[in-house]
Amino acid sequence: MSKIRFLFLSAVFAAFLSSTFPSWAKSRDIFSVADVTVDAQAADELAAKSSGIARAQHDALRILLERFTLKEDHDRLPAPDDVRLAALLRDYSVDREKFGGGRYLASLTVRFQAEGVRRILDAADIPFAETASRPVLVLPVFQTVGSTVLWDDTNPWFGAWSKLGRIDGLLPLLLPVGDLSDISTVSAEGAVLGERQELVAIARRYEVGEVMVVVGSLAVDPADGKLRVEVATSRYGGNSSDQTVFQRFDANDETSRDTLLSDAAKALAVEAVENWKRENILERSVEQRISVRVPFRGFSDWIAIRKRLAAVAALKKIDVLRLSIDRADIEVSYLGNADQLRLAMAQSNLDLAYSAETAMWTLKSGTDQ
Repeated sequence: MSKIRFLFLSAVFAAFLSSTFPSWAKSRDIFSVADVTVDAQAADELAAKSSGIARAQHDALRILLERFTLKEDHDRLPAPDDVRLAALLRDYSVDREKFGGGRYLASLTVRFQAEGVRRILDAADIPFAETASRPVLVLPVFQTVGSTVLWDDTNPWFGAWSKLGRIDGLLPLLLPVGDLSDISTVSAEGAVLGERQELVAIARRYEVGEVMVVVGSLAVDPADGKLRVEVATSRYGGNSSDQTVFQRFDANDETSRDTLLSDAAKALAVEAVENWKRENILERSVEQRISVRVPFRGFSDWIAIRKRLAAVAALKKIDVLRLSIDRADIEVSYLGNADQLRLAMAQSNLDLAYSAETAMWTLKSGTDQ
């Protein structure tokens, strides 16, 4: 696909995706960890519950810290004792539980205080990101000689991705259901070729920020007869680049086809999440300030923009300098650089742009574009 064609598609996606504020962003709490398993045994159910919940809270904190940090720093993550952990907790809820024979089984949702989590990572001198991306829809297309499949039951590449489950965190990756509506919306060939109408339609259906097409081609190395899968990854919409990335994953002597595909899918998912975190790690020691003009259509529009600004992790302070019936002049303090701030704002459906002609920053709601 040519660079011109890709940029055209990206522009179309950007225009579409900014037209609504996805429902997922309204309720998402990145400092909350759900589905934490409790399985504890003790002399009685009450003791098992107490020890099990305490252990689960430590597990939840570990999950949360790994969510914000790079894999290379995970061996340095702090492990606070019970007293310090309690100070980090906001609350928790028990989603389901069972008792019996001194055993306690449950699933918890644990919520943490944002500032407390930031402090312990800062104290450990571990860089972290907390800008949450809009969800990315993954379309795994499988190619063999004379065949390109997406929705077919014979697509083992789709099966490999489905075994991963939903990848949540700062970069949620999800798979389509694969029902009749999906099948009629986008074809395997349309996904490979980046057909605009099909990709926009599937993005609309799942309310995602981007569509990531991963084309897996299985081959046999003629030199040693071992299997390999060659993957071409293209991302459309949001802040995707104008490149298709090509990667290769080789099997060893005992690796089956399905294991090879599963390992490749996991590696690609982890890489996507790690890349997002790396791009959004903020320099926290220095705050920068810029003046921004915010045009709006009415007071309710201004209130909605303020709520979206409150969800931008990079923003530390917002001062309103002037407020009129159709615009506000504000000054914002933020961490990181301007590109990171623009990317973070985009996740809240806000478009921050600088005009060299007017030497002014302007912030618009996606519904204004």
